[in-house]
Amino acid sequence: VSLAARYYQEGADEIAFLNITSFRQGVIEDMPMLQVLEEASKSIFVPLTVGGGIRSYTDPESGKTWDALEVASRYFRAGADKISIGSDSVAAAEDYVASGGNKTGKTSIETISHVYGAQAVVISIDPKRVYLTKKEDCVNPNHVVVELEEDQAGPNGERYCWYQCTVKGGREAR
Repeated sequence: VSLAARYYQEGADEIAFLNITSFRQGVIEDMPMLQVLEEASKSIFVPLTVGGGIRSYTDPESGKTWDALEVASRYFRAGADKISIGSDSVAAAEDYVASGGNKTGKTSIETISHVYGAQAVVISIDPKRVYLTKKEDCVNPNHVVVELEEDQAGPNGERYCWYQCTVKGGREAR
């Protein structure tokens, strides 16, 4: 909280708290992050964004299921102005493409923005480069291959890449 307060005092116009280990546990029980938000919102008067674990999940101990809207609501009550969705946004995009471009109204993005407004939902993408020796090595026509400058070449001198999304804190690639 003191570091966030310092950023605020130095002129930051927004502060984001990203809990990159939240996929391991339930967010509802994530008291340290909730306490950080509650304390920060007392003295920091710029938008506070929080991300990590905003998804539907079932608590393994109690068996209780929480939907993404309930998780986001807990963060908003703790002082967040915006929530950041990462892994769930990748799943929503995959579902959207698979459905032929039809919205379901059931994704975390849709349900949270319906209640709190689109301005309260931020999408956070964790990209990973997939290096290619030559452009033609990319077999998926939907991937956009970019040519890299020499100083940005891959570990084996590759001069091309495309970006894929990662989920679960970068532990899985899609």
